[in-house]
Amino acid sequence: MGEAGAQGSTSDLELEHETLLEAVRTIVSTLDLDTVLQRLLYLTHRILGFEYCTILLIADDGIAMEVAARHGYPMSIVQGVELAVGRGVTGRVAETGDPAIVPDVGKEERYLEGLRGARSELVVPLKFRERVIGVLDVQSPKLDAFCERDVGILTALGSVASAAIINAKNHAEALRSRDEASRRRALEGQITLARTFQEYMLPRHDPSLRGFEVAGVNLPGETISGDYFDYVALPEGHLGIAVADVSGEGVAAALLAASVQGTMRAHIEDLYSISSIVERTNDTLYSLTRPEEFATLFYAVFDPDGSVTYVNAGHNPPLVFRQNGDIERLWDGGTILGVFDRLAYDQGRFTAHPGDCIVAYTDGLTEAFQGDEPFGEQRVIETVRRAHGAPARVVATMLITEADSFSGPGASADDMTVVVVRRVAS
Repeated sequence: MGEAGAQGSTSDLELEHETLLEAVRTIVSTLDLDTVLQRLLYLTHRILGFEYCTILLIADDGIAMEVAARHGYPMSIVQGVELAVGRGVTGRVAETGDPAIVPDVGKEERYLEGLRGARSELVVPLKFRERVIGVLDVQSPKLDAFCERDVGILTALGSVASAAIINAKNHAEALRSRDEASRRRALEGQITLARTFQEYMLPRHDPSLRGFEVAGVNLPGETISGDYFDYVALPEGHLGIAVADVSGEGVAAALLAASVQGTMRAHIEDLYSISSIVERTNDTLYSLTRPEEFATLFYAVFDPDGSVTYVNAGHNPPLVFRQNGDIERLWDGGTILGVFDRLAYDQGRFTAHPGDCIVAYTDGLTEAFQGDEPFGEQRVIETVRRAHGAPARVVATMLITEADSFSGPGASADDMTVVVVRRVAS
């Protein structure tokens, strides 16, 4: 990829995000280390088109670097190069943790001669919890073949792959030794991997919707529950907002949440009626999942004029706080997704007036426990009323903070997710 494409259009960035999500699904779907490494190389080649890629992992002594996987190189070349932390471009990246672009290897004194005909090089670190565990090295027969966007994409791939590498190593260790410590490390690796995956699914920024403020917050729990929220820009300035919670926990829950998100987005592109979108999503999940796998979903489309259309598929009913103090619950829709085939879902409609506030959340919020007592819907209502008139992000943050403090900081076993939409102008 050249410098001209470094910025990328909005559609390019959306495609890049979708591609990275697919890459995450591909990499995390195995616990075999060799398969993880080969898939990382394949995705590097497929996404960016680079022919010569090598994955180097730091040995247990913290000094030597071993070729763990390669693409495009004969083994005779990689065997003939002495690799170590601090030596060469790869060793420098392993030592500092900073990526490196070499536009012309002939002018780089650190370059270790390896691939015949190589003229430029890109090296990114593989980091797990800020610890460098190896590097991903890509070389090209062209001068100045790499740009900052390539660095960003490879770093994102490397971040996911690093968690998968550690998870695969922990899994292999657990198979060799069934003691409790090994099982705990494998579980921690799975949670870390699922958390990395979940972070890729969540929006990075609040969306723009004329006349509204929108803010979403997710607080991770001790386990991965499969919460997600999503924003979808629609024609004529409309905005689609989805909040979902899937069954199970860990990597399986994260993958199921990704399936719900991907299926929803695919049907949103093809269909206008939101009830039809949810019905098709239910049919798809029913055909792909086991009986014990299901999801709850709230999906709403907001019009800048204040009209809102929604479907609630077995989710906690979002609350509409009216400016005059009244509260409405958004029940219209149907049952949970993925359990029954060919269901019909009703659409609900209401109008959001200036000063109204809509709060959607997952059950991790209301089921944050202090002893045997849950935080509950009533405390949600009291918190929102105390924050009356505050910006949407303040309301969302207050809800998460209050529930977390209620159960004790860090004590929640489940994720908490809140999305707040506030009408601020006619």
